[in-house]
Amino acid sequence: MSRISKSSKQRKAAGTLSFIKLLFLILFIGIAISLGYLGAMTGRELFILPDVSSLEHYEPIEAIQIFDRNNHLACTVEGDEDRRVVPLSEISVPMQQAILAAEDHHFFEHHGINFSSIFRALLVNLQARHVVEGGSTITQQLVKNLFFTQGQRNLERKLKEAILAFELEQRYPKEKILELYLNQIYYGNGAYGIERAASRYFNKSAINLDIAESAFLSGLVKAPSELSLPANREIAINRQHEILMRMVEYGYITREQAEQARKKKLVFLSHRDPYSHYPYYVSYVLQLLREHFSESDLRRQGLRVYTNLDPIAQAEAEQVLNQSIAKAPKGVSQGALVSIAVSDGSVIALVGGAGDFWKNQWNRATNPHTAGSAFKPFVYLTGLIKGVIKPKSLVDDTPLTIHQGWGLPDWSPKNFDHRFMGRIPVFKALALSRNVCSVRIAQQVGINNVVETARLAGISTRLDPNLSLALGSSAVTPLDMAAAYSTFARGGISLKPQVLRRIENSRGEVIQVFEPVQDRAFPPEPVSDLVGMMEGVVKFGTGTLARLPDRPVAGKTGTADESKDIWFIGFTPDLVTALWAGNDDNKPIPGSYVTGGTIMAKIWRDYNLAYYKQHPTPPGTFATSPATPDETTLPPPVGIPSVTSSSNPSDTELKGTAGLLPGAKPTTRVSPELNDSAPPPAPVIAPITPVPSNMPIQSAPTPSGNTGIQSGNTSNLQTDRRTPTIDATSSTNSPGTTPGAIPATPTPYPTHLLPYSPPERRPLR
Repeated sequence: MSRISKSSKQRKAAGTLSFIKLLFLILFIGIAISLGYLGAMTGRELFILPDVSSLEHYEPIEAIQIFDRNNHLACTVEGDEDRRVVPLSEISVPMQQAILAAEDHHFFEHHGINFSSIFRALLVNLQARHVVEGGSTITQQLVKNLFFTQGQRNLERKLKEAILAFELEQRYPKEKILELYLNQIYYGNGAYGIERAASRYFNKSAINLDIAESAFLSGLVKAPSELSLPANREIAINRQHEILMRMVEYGYITREQAEQARKKKLVFLSHRDPYSHYPYYVSYVLQLLREHFSESDLRRQGLRVYTNLDPIAQAEAEQVLNQSIAKAPKGVSQGALVSIAVSDGSVIALVGGAGDFWKNQWNRATNPHTAGSAFKPFVYLTGLIKGVIKPKSLVDDTPLTIHQGWGLPDWSPKNFDHRFMGRIPVFKALALSRNVCSVRIAQQVGINNVVETARLAGISTRLDPNLSLALGSSAVTPLDMAAAYSTFARGGISLKPQVLRRIENSRGEVIQVFEPVQDRAFPPEPVSDLVGMMEGVVKFGTGTLARLPDRPVAGKTGTADESKDIWFIGFTPDLVTALWAGNDDNKPIPGSYVTGGTIMAKIWRDYNLAYYKQHPTPPGTFATSPATPDETTLPPPVGIPSVTSSSNPSDTELKGTAGLLPGAKPTTRVSPELNDSAPPPAPVIAPITPVPSNMPIQSAPTPSGNTGIQSGNTSNLQTDRRTPTIDATSSTNSPGTTPGAIPATPTPYPTHLLPYSPPERRPLR
């Protein structure tokens, strides 16, 4: 027992000795600070110190603020420090009083260093036998946060802080120092500065903080990382009560006010990540910003980014897409939607997936998917521009076999319904999405010209110049398709999609402005004819489920091989919306009714009905040529079975047809599938030169042989069910040429015949 007692006495003696050492150290530091204060003017000769005048250009690290098209803050994306600087006039008086009560109630009396506070802290720590209170002023704390964030706390650093605090007080008024302090310090929970703290904890601005909230936030400054934790909320509330009593003691509030604040139940905002609203749009904005700024600049500059986001349209798009994909047939698990304003190319809504963003971060709106029949308008527009077709021209929907040569099997494109309609008008061929007709037109105009048309319209993804492209064998993004179709809606004027409007720095100075630049991509007459035919798609073709009750609609359905990708891209006179659906595994989707016409056209209609309910807009009209035909203007041709539109658009929706893989054996089986990895040879023709609107369009030379395309009306229409063949290796049709085209020099090896694998699509992990 005596040994235990002796050991206990030794420990107590050692503790007392340690405390005495600590006491002398504090006294020594206090004396040193005093000497440093008295010799502040000569102190700069002893130390290399930061220049406090740099605060005249104070630019703290701030978060990125993203604004919508109405200049309202849509979200904040954290950088290295989530901060928003506000002037002292935008910080509530209770908050200013609470921080003074908590940290330095003699702030307006000292000159940067408060000797009485130092000695008071010394006495408190002496009585408690450990350090419980510091003597640093608000000015000293600000200096530490601005200039000494790294390194150990030692005598030299304390002297430097004292000298700089004195200089800071000599250069700037008290109000400015208090403003800097409130904007600089950390409040826990990832919030730097009082404005972000008010928002992060209470979902309000600093100007609206009341006494209870102000006392709570002021109490966090002592130990922000610990006190901000929900597990330590009771300790933080006790600290709040302590601050309230200090506010009474220093005359800032009455006891009654303190009691009311103490009884008030604080309502804390649950953690909200920056992607909780409009996640795919925001992630694409950040992707665009990385093209202009380094990652370091993005995390530190506090950019203010003004976008074309329409929050109402975006919310409707997310809701409609999520609800529709949830109800879609088995196998359709994802979707994407992009809406663009016709007037200026503004991307007002962009949804890159359905469901939880954190589980599906891959943005399907900006990544490519097989286009299917949604690509056909580019084929028809090329024919209209070249003068090869008119809306009332006749085209053969009859069996067609293409001899590919180079050891490849013959390719016979098929229609989705496994039938042929004979010779039909061009406008009906597009409305009913007849595959063979599209291939015939592509043969006439040259597939390279089709690629050039798509490029001029707004398609930026890789397009392989193979004849199967006429059926949409290449992959395109919904954003590109919306942009390209908006070129049609403008009568041939292209505009790049406008997501960003301008970017400012944290001081509100404009860094960059994004103005839409118009370009006359196509002459107006052929575009007008195309738009008229695309109206037919919705009136009596494969897209009837997209009809709107009060305004005109033009568009095109698309269904790729095995329904892996289904589309509807449609537009009114003022809005273009592209819709895609499928799955991330690129697996076939079973069912004969899984098409762009049965599923996507209806989703398009639902979204547009919701959009126009929130955005009342005059219906408007398309600038359609008066000569554009309608299904009702032509009787069924003689000798051809009458084809009426079905109440179920899937009866006439047409998938692509299978191109055979190299080495595959020819077969007579009719396949409804399009295999985009086995394209036929690519005929080459001189690229299209856009025709000015004031120049007449010259018709292409009449091709030799049976082309399957005939100008004129349907009055003397004859049914021809023979199967014309095109020999890709004959002397008149060698690789790289096409009837009526300018021959090109054959390449030594047919690289354009190699199978094309679309980009691998994986969701982000």
